[in-house]
Amino acid sequence: MKNQWIKVAVVTLGTTLVAGTANAQEKDESASAKAPPALVAATHSLELTVATGYSQGFGTISSGQPTLSDVGQAGGAIQVGVGYRLTPHLTLAVYGAGSMFGRGDQVDQSANLYSAAAGVQADWHFLPADHRFDPWVSLGSGWRGYWVSSNLGTTALHGVELAKLQVGVDYRIDESISISPVIGADLTTFVTQSTPATNSFDNISNPNVNTFVFAGFQGRFDIRTGARPSAVASR
Repeated sequence: MKNQWIKVAVVTLGTTLVAGTANAQEKDESASAKAPPALVAATHSLELTVATGYSQGFGTISSGQPTLSDVGQAGGAIQVGVGYRLTPHLTLAVYGAGSMFGRGDQVDQSANLYSAAAGVQADWHFLPADHRFDPWVSLGSGWRGYWVSSNLGTTALHGVELAKLQVGVDYRIDESISISPVIGADLTTFVTQSTPATNSFDNISNPNVNTFVFAGFQGRFDIRTGARPSAVASR
C-alpha cells in the first residue's frame, strides 16, 4: 500500500511539473508574440530633419554697439537638415536655419529682425539600435547673417558660426521616423556690416563672440538607400 501511494505521488508530481512547464512555455511564447519587434538602426540612409522652436541672440557685436538682446528679443526659428547616415552612429549633413525676432529697445518700431544660418554638421547617435529612445549630439559650423530692416533702411551683418552644438533624445516611432526635444547654442562672430548710412559692407573692428540659443522639437526621417541591415549586425 505504501509503495502504491509513493507511485501515485510521483506520477502526480511529474504531471504537475510537466503541466507547469508547458504552461510557462506557452506564456513565454505569448509574451514574445506580443513584444514589439526590435528596431533596426538606420544606416545607409538619406536623412532629413526639420525642427522648430524658440531662438534668441545674446552678446555684443563689438565695442560701442548695442547687445543682440537690446536689438532683438526672443523669436521663433526653423531648422532643416539633409544628410547621409554613414553608420548607425554617424550622420554627416548640411543644415539651414531661419529665425525672426521680436523688436528690442534699441531699434525703430517699424523694424523687422531676421537671421539665417547654413553650414555642415555631424550627428552622433548613442543608442541607434533596439531602443525606442536614442540620445544624440550634433556639432556643426558655418555662416550666419543678421538683418534689421525698417523704414530707415536695412542694417545687415555677416559672420561665421564658429561652432553649433545641439543635443536631443530621439523617440523612434518606427525604424525611419523619430521625434525629439532639442536644445542647443552656437558661437558666432560677425565680421562685416552694412548700414543705411554706408550702403556697403565694411569690416567690423574687434568683433566679439556672440551666441544664439535654440530650444524646440525635431522630426527625423530616414529614407533607406542601401540594403536593410540585420538586427544583430546593427548593434
